[in-house]
Amino acid sequence: MNRISTLSFATVAVLAGLAATAPAQAQYCEGTVHGLSRYYNPSTGAGFLAVRAKPRASSHQRGELFNGDKVEIFDRSGNWYRIAPLDGGPEGWAHARWIWNDCNY
Repeated sequence: MNRISTLSFATVAVLAGLAATAPAQAQYCEGTVHGLSRYYNPSTGAGFLAVRAKPRASSHQRGELFNGDKVEIFDRSGNWYRIAPLDGGPEGWAHARWIWNDCNY
């Protein structure tokens, strides 16, 4: 075996080892808000999905989402998704019940 072949095999072995130990990349996951009332009423919480600072209903509200809004989903905690609206709204947590996706989150 010549020196170039030996070097090539060594390089492939090192790269294969790095790929095996590298963390798996999370897939891109997009969701769509659905199932909300058509009638907006902030006093009752109807007609919008609250984006919250933490994954609980008592947490500070950062924004609102509406039927048809698209979001990127980054994480899940119980029944909550950590999201970022694709239109550039505030990032935060939203209840998973109202966000359709096919990412197996």
